[in-house]
Amino acid sequence: MNTIIEIPFKTAAAYPDRVSHRFRDASGRQFVERRYGEFARYIRILTAGFSAHGLNKGDHVGFFVNNRYDWIATDFALMTIGSVSVPRGSDTAPREVRFIFHHSDSSFLVLESDSQLAELFGVFSETDWEACRKIFIMDEREPGSVPDPLRDRLVYYRELVADGERELEKRPGIIEELAGQISRDDLLTIVYTSGTTGNPKGVMLTHGNFLQNVTANTPRLEINPEKGETTVIMLPSWHVYERAFEYCALLSGLTFVYSSAGKFAADLVSQKPEIIISVPRVWESIYQKMISAISKLPAFKRYLIFLFIKVNQMYLSSHQYVHGCYIRLKRRSALRRGGIWLLHLLRMTALFPGHLMAGVLFKPFREKVGGRLRGATSAAGTLPKYLDEIFNAIGITLVNAYGMTECAPGILSRTFSRNTFGTTGVPFDNTEVELRREDGSITDIGEKGVLFVRGPQVMAGYYKNPQATNAVLDGEGWLNTGDLAIRSENGEIIIVGRIKDTIVLMGGENVEPEPIEERMKESGYIDHVVVLGQDRKQLSAIVAVNEERLMELAQELKLAPITIRTDGKFSIEHDRITEILVREVNSLLTREHGFRPFEKIAQILSVKNDFSIGRELTQTLKIKRQYIIERFHELVDRLHNDDSQNKS
Repeated sequence: MNTIIEIPFKTAAAYPDRVSHRFRDASGRQFVERRYGEFARYIRILTAGFSAHGLNKGDHVGFFVNNRYDWIATDFALMTIGSVSVPRGSDTAPREVRFIFHHSDSSFLVLESDSQLAELFGVFSETDWEACRKIFIMDEREPGSVPDPLRDRLVYYRELVADGERELEKRPGIIEELAGQISRDDLLTIVYTSGTTGNPKGVMLTHGNFLQNVTANTPRLEINPEKGETTVIMLPSWHVYERAFEYCALLSGLTFVYSSAGKFAADLVSQKPEIIISVPRVWESIYQKMISAISKLPAFKRYLIFLFIKVNQMYLSSHQYVHGCYIRLKRRSALRRGGIWLLHLLRMTALFPGHLMAGVLFKPFREKVGGRLRGATSAAGTLPKYLDEIFNAIGITLVNAYGMTECAPGILSRTFSRNTFGTTGVPFDNTEVELRREDGSITDIGEKGVLFVRGPQVMAGYYKNPQATNAVLDGEGWLNTGDLAIRSENGEIIIVGRIKDTIVLMGGENVEPEPIEERMKESGYIDHVVVLGQDRKQLSAIVAVNEERLMELAQELKLAPITIRTDGKFSIEHDRITEILVREVNSLLTREHGFRPFEKIAQILSVKNDFSIGRELTQTLKIKRQYIIERFHELVDRLHNDDSQNKS
């Protein structure tokens, strides 16, 4: 392929009657279906409609819409014209919408509803409205919600479709005519980063950037187009991780089921997907619910389940080792490698009957994700090893992947056949990676270094921000990811943190907070965590607690009801609870688990888990570290002051 535009038309030609999309109707109760032939036709209609309303190649379009069938069809229509989409969700804060629209030099807007447009009236300036030539609204008109001065620029999708059908009658070859003017080096989209610190940066991505991901990642998903498999979508389509997956899946003829956070678990059961993508937070949530359910079983059943989880983990670990999938951070002699390989072969053989029994025992757990799931990819954050091990042990094949918006996004991943727990995998085809020391030299096996990447997926740069571009992208095409990584003896790479997140304690010890935070979230009491300690003697942590589990603990301990203080911030204060939390997390941060003595948590600030997307969390449910620290800075300062006074 030369451009992304070709994907839906290729698949529609091969499978015109296959269901392409399944989504709930306006009532939210019934599913509506569209087929690949209809999908391709809808793209043609929207392309013609947009063209009739004055969109041309090179126009920038602010595209603020959440997951829906119209989103992906609009995405393809805009790229067919050669317009540059500037996407974000409909729940984006109005001030951020204004910043993105203004900074990206957009001259068109695509929104979901009149009410969304109304939210912009207070933040868009007169100059912004003058720059906006047309506003396209997907939902039906809401009487009285739009002021008269804008009405002549409003086009609702019902009108857009009608105009598109008329334009197609006049110009039946419009798609081929427009698409023929697009090349793989043309700009496809500008995706603004989540902006956890300062204003977001606009990442410029071309057709070629996404084509690299389609070419390199589709084989790793092992989708057989002839089977007509299903996937359930929850992540935002505008996010580059989800977007690239959808391009791969469309090429492979998957059926997409649009879901949401509240319906995701139920949709997995009813829609029975064969493959899904998600983020670590989703698997953490499933894990905590699973452990909570297991803890309520009779003691014998609990023991049996945990026993076979452990047995199957040991079997899978040996099976992986025999097939070259392992983590070793020092070079070994061939004799030593061979001896350990033989031991793992013997252990794998001995544990094989237990592995078969585990497959039967854990079938009810697999039914919770539909019973047909052959694989799932987790990215947009490091997958903790405990989640890796437990889900694979119960028969849910979970692989880790790594990338960034600046690479559209794929850089590394594991595969279903090379699935080493705890690693991030190996580079995609056509991708070079290097781990470099501060002086630019290449690190040795087991030595931490900054990950640099070069390949066809690397962005064209940050829009109107040459300083930021030059800070991460050199003249030879190498991109500094800002992530720290280690290479295993067998060539696999493990992401261990970010340069800017490294904590330096008063004694000079360097601490990567992310592995500590991942380990702490194994506690059922903890939903989110941010580790602190820059320039201090010891580490502390802000912990967003799971209130349900916390209240259960209070009842078990026969404590008085736990009060949640509110003084502009939320804080849960109870000495006994805090003592138990500190003891529990430090039981997880042991030397046996790879943690050093100074990586223990001295104090915990427990806060109410009212974290939400757009504030404390990104769209892919990663914590906004700096935002949380600033939000709770008064409580953190008091915590540290109290600590200093106690020690003095």
